[in-house]
Amino acid sequence: MNNPAVYPCFSCGNRELEQAFVLAAETLASNTKPIADGKPGKGSACLMAGADYPTQWTRDAAINVWFAEALLDPETARSTLLCVLEDRGNGPEVGGQYWDRMIWAIGAERLWEVTGDTDFAYLAYDALRRTAEQCIREEYDPEDGLFRGPAVYGDGTSAYPERYRNPSLTSSILRWPGEHPEQRAAAGVGIPMKALSTNSIYEHSFRVIARLARLRGEDGSGWIHRADALREAIRRAFWNPGTGLFDYLAGECDAQESLGLAFAILFGIADAEQTRSVMEHAFRTEQGIPCVWPAFPPYRAKGYGRHCGTVWPHIQGFWALAALKAGRSGLFADELYALARHAVRDGQFAEIYHPEDGRIYGGIQEGGGKYLEWRSCERQTWSAAAFLAMVFYGIFGLKPDGSAGQPCLPEGIGYAELNGLYAGGKEIHLRIGRNAGKEGNG
Repeated sequence: MNNPAVYPCFSCGNRELEQAFVLAAETLASNTKPIADGKPGKGSACLMAGADYPTQWTRDAAINVWFAEALLDPETARSTLLCVLEDRGNGPEVGGQYWDRMIWAIGAERLWEVTGDTDFAYLAYDALRRTAEQCIREEYDPEDGLFRGPAVYGDGTSAYPERYRNPSLTSSILRWPGEHPEQRAAAGVGIPMKALSTNSIYEHSFRVIARLARLRGEDGSGWIHRADALREAIRRAFWNPGTGLFDYLAGECDAQESLGLAFAILFGIADAEQTRSVMEHAFRTEQGIPCVWPAFPPYRAKGYGRHCGTVWPHIQGFWALAALKAGRSGLFADELYALARHAVRDGQFAEIYHPEDGRIYGGIQEGGGKYLEWRSCERQTWSAAAFLAMVFYGIFGLKPDGSAGQPCLPEGIGYAELNGLYAGGKEIHLRIGRNAGKEGNG
């Protein structure tokens, strides 16, 4: 079993990429801490969201496991996922902010793919099925076949256009229904928006549930039918021929939501022509792809919003892998080198960066009844994990079980070598070269 204090060695002849890899591995190691009392898996190690976060957060847990932790340290990955489950008397279900509960599926799927742990898979199936059924009852809109709720990770009002400002100038989007009773949706929590990223996660999570159902010998076809219907609803409601992109919020905002675009490509929601168009038309900065573009007023008048216009490394990670899936290795390299450059310069992987000069920058958002510049948190786990994912699944093209797939050597390096990775019960050594193909043993 992997020792959580020991990580593989990466070399490629590019000192900046090599240093960034070490920083990323150190970030995951330093953010691995004991689980708090009263949580499932008490006594085990758990991967926290960052140096400034004493908790895991459901979305961070899922993303960190998907990016790297399942491959590097399956035991800690399992504990990290289990600690965000809740039991309200009917069995385990996913906790956390309601619109991000289903993202737990991507972490659970990746961990099962890495370990083949059927006991965990059965538990994951029960938790996801129970959670999905509740979400369907509360947030599904049969009129258009979409799910209500904010964007993935978009818990701040700066992620959204003017309609979603709170008159009290508070930052939480969860305050919106109470401050806009006349506009709230009649069902569920009451936030009426339908976001691309969140609907994409629902679509993929239904397919994960179907896979796990079949593993248990149950019929998962109902979940496949639901996923297929949602895929068509997303294409119908979000695709915008005028911009060549999927819209951000169905029927009300055609801004670029980069995480949603990446999900649409990675999960196969975008067809081949839509994928090509997204890659051609998505706006990028030299510092990395921005989370949402353009930045909304009033944040743009004061800088960039915390959740609009800024560069979040976990979004860079998903976008980079989506670019590779689309055959755009140059776009992959842009995100890889930008994130490495920032991390090595600062000696850490920060939470957020400025889109113009790349400095660590928390962005503008409401707080205390006024607009102010927020802090960018330090040693953020999913920022580091995103870089590791670019190396593992991008440069080396690893499959979830650690076996070799299709590598990608970006311009600027002629070879890459990975030593001491333990996956699938074996130690893996990989070396790829621009002219020599790839070598591996275990």
